[in-house]
Amino acid sequence: MVPRVDPSACRPADPAIVATTGAGSGATLMNAAAVLLGNGSPLDCALVCDGERITYDALRDLVARAAGVLQQRGVGEGDRVAVMLPDGIPWVSAFLGTMWAGGVAVAVNPHIPADEWKFILGEAGFRIILAETRDDTPQEYRDRVVTLAEFLRDVLTAAPVEAKPMDRAAPAFWTHSSGSSGRPKAVVHAHRFALHVERVASELLGVGAGDRLFASSKLFFSYSLGNSLCAGLKLGATVILDPRWPTAATVIATAETERPTVLFCVPSLYRNLLKEGLAGRLAGCGVRRCVSAGEALSRSVRDAWLQQTGMAIVNGYGASETLSLVLINLGRGDDLVPSPGVAISCLNPDHKGLPTRLSLRTPTLALGYWNRPDADAEYFRDGAFAPADLFECGDGIYRFAGREDSLVKIHGRWVNLSELEELLANACPGIVEAAAASVPDGDGVDGVAFFYVVAEDAAAAAGSALQASMNALPHYRRPRWLHVVTALPRTATGKLLRRDLKTLHHALDAQRSGPARGER
Repeated sequence: MVPRVDPSACRPADPAIVATTGAGSGATLMNAAAVLLGNGSPLDCALVCDGERITYDALRDLVARAAGVLQQRGVGEGDRVAVMLPDGIPWVSAFLGTMWAGGVAVAVNPHIPADEWKFILGEAGFRIILAETRDDTPQEYRDRVVTLAEFLRDVLTAAPVEAKPMDRAAPAFWTHSSGSSGRPKAVVHAHRFALHVERVASELLGVGAGDRLFASSKLFFSYSLGNSLCAGLKLGATVILDPRWPTAATVIATAETERPTVLFCVPSLYRNLLKEGLAGRLAGCGVRRCVSAGEALSRSVRDAWLQQTGMAIVNGYGASETLSLVLINLGRGDDLVPSPGVAISCLNPDHKGLPTRLSLRTPTLALGYWNRPDADAEYFRDGAFAPADLFECGDGIYRFAGREDSLVKIHGRWVNLSELEELLANACPGIVEAAAASVPDGDGVDGVAFFYVVAEDAAAAAGSALQASMNALPHYRRPRWLHVVTALPRTATGKLLRRDLKTLHHALDAQRSGPARGER
């Protein structure tokens, strides 16, 4: 429940903070939370969640009160506050309130596995942990937990405080990388992100104050945090939140109730909406833009979506480290172009036509990783970010070619595992999702292991179709091992954990008498 406030009393604690720290002011001091909340019309709806609505005036007041509560509890400049709450208005007030108070907000998955949570607790040094309950936090850290009920109680009676002016390069918040290439890393973003975070939404998607934005992914995921919540608030739009874990059914239910004009989803959810026959219902919900990011969007999903909904999917590429989408395709073909304000070059200028890593320069770039000097040196180079993803480059346009671990050599020939996954999954209607990995056999020779999830009662048909499709492939692309699984290993944000496939293969292969019929 959000504390009820009198809209007539809901004014920013210090309007000058907002007025003097905008993108065009040239000031060196600013506060990201104040900038994000500086443009919304006072009585326009800022947030909608589970039947609750709050205006921009009321949200500014709520954030200023939340900052006062945090300061009373000892949060000072640079102190870290974990926001381990379900999506909702309290989440936003706590996250922005931390930055408003000069602290560093840290978005934490409320369903985080216990071992990852203990790791983050050990390295973060939180001043306060905001959570629904103390029970999910190890005993040695529970004295730092402020429960949601306690936080909301205190906000009701707290006085609003002024937004604390901060250096543009001062840390404002952390988000964590998805962990698809190892243990999650804390990505540190500075207050300056707020000066440019809305450019993709404004200049490419045409978002304005009258729009309603809905991202199916949770707010601890930088895709929804940056491109929906922060961009939407900066533009004075209405941001729709859903505390439930996303499914195709919940996305449609929210869309039909709240009627978003712009929808942000990951490809796996677009695929599920198609497979469950729900995609066509979006056209009647007022959605005018569908945006995809977070993982690679397959051509088959893109084409099927256009056919069933009449809407092209805007395909974007971004990362926790860039916050905003840095490459984009507005729905025509496979080519990606740089987003406004983004400069891109090939990390290896002598790539000779082979896929290569990119160097990305963007005004929303993070400061780096927390306490990861080796990772900083590898990925943050000369003021730019160089992700592990590979791209085909040509005359200012780019095509995603997979991660470095998805382009492998088998029998001396290059195999793109991402392309192989899509090819075999599309050829076999009973396959719900699929993944491939390069693994060594007993003699140390690499081969492809193929993992797939089948629809109920479709195992036999899928297996036959898969075998036929494999037999048509060149021998070096043909999987040596087939594994039917109930689910693929994924991160909390839905990205495939390809490294875990090797461990899964060895466990499954030990239980079987021999390799698949298609191994030769």
